[in-house]
Amino acid sequence: MSAEPRGLAGQFGPLEFAILEALWAGGESSVAECAERLSGGQAYTTVKTVMERMTVKGLLVRRKESRAYRYDAARTRDEMNRDAAERTSRELLAGFGSVAVSSFVDAIDPTSPEFDDLVARLRAIAGRDEE
Repeated sequence: MSAEPRGLAGQFGPLEFAILEALWAGGESSVAECAERLSGGQAYTTVKTVMERMTVKGLLVRRKESRAYRYDAARTRDEMNRDAAERTSRELLAGFGSVAVSSFVDAIDPTSPEFDDLVARLRAIAGRDEE
């Protein structure tokens, strides 16, 4: 039994995520170039169909070159990570409110850099409220 994909990989289908990874690693590519980079041996037509659908979804951008298209990721990995985290956070807050915030804070190790970042962000927010 395999584990559920986590993080950004869990936001996309397996082939979609593999295509994004190939484009982030190698930059703008034709369908054929991207298909060559994928390790699953997917058919060219399958990769082409998925890349066209990803373009419609706004995940990829494409430009015409000669008689073919070249594709690239619409956003960087960091931008997509941030978008996914913000969307997930909003959903958690909408569904669970302050319980979600408390659970999140409780889950952070007080000795970690993430904890220090959280404290700094909260202090900055508190400072704005005092102005």
